[in-house]
Amino acid sequence: MKNKDPQKDGGKPENDGGKPENDGGKPEKNVEVNVERRDFLEKMAIGSLIGAGTMAFVGIIQLPLPKVFNEPPSKFKIGFPTDFQINTYKIIPGKNIFVLREREGFRSLSAICTHLGCIVKQVQDGFICPCHGSRFDTTGNVIAGPAPKPLEWLKVDMAPDGQLIVDTSKKVNAQVMFTV
Repeated sequence: MKNKDPQKDGGKPENDGGKPENDGGKPEKNVEVNVERRDFLEKMAIGSLIGAGTMAFVGIIQLPLPKVFNEPPSKFKIGFPTDFQINTYKIIPGKNIFVLREREGFRSLSAICTHLGCIVKQVQDGFICPCHGSRFDTTGNVIAGPAPKPLEWLKVDMAPDGQLIVDTSKKVNAQVMFTV
């Protein structure tokens, strides 16, 4: 153990490798800051007031901004029944749904893959997810993964003006059909 007492070493402290020795005859600068309690409390009070003022200002600036972001409506019109050919799927642009027109009526299938939410593409024997390769048959059932469940069927209804309406918030069985 090194002896750090300067009186025992002949008045000169040892260098422990932390700081270079004072070799220029210049006095070392040991600056001690003595802050009185009153000054410390005053600075803390000023800092607290500045912090509280800043937070209040930020709150006032955010006040007129909306807290809820507008989402597209879950219910929307997709066209008149005559706009759809029998026994075909028609994609509705911007809505991520396929509409199936059959002789008996209409059904709507979500185009959102149940794996990670990519938009599926229609192919000859059903649907395929371009992101990870999930394959679905024409009724939306999974043929090949990684999708964990089939595509969702959505409720179809008719508006008073005669147009078809799809409600993406209401899921139905694959057999549920809106008849005209």
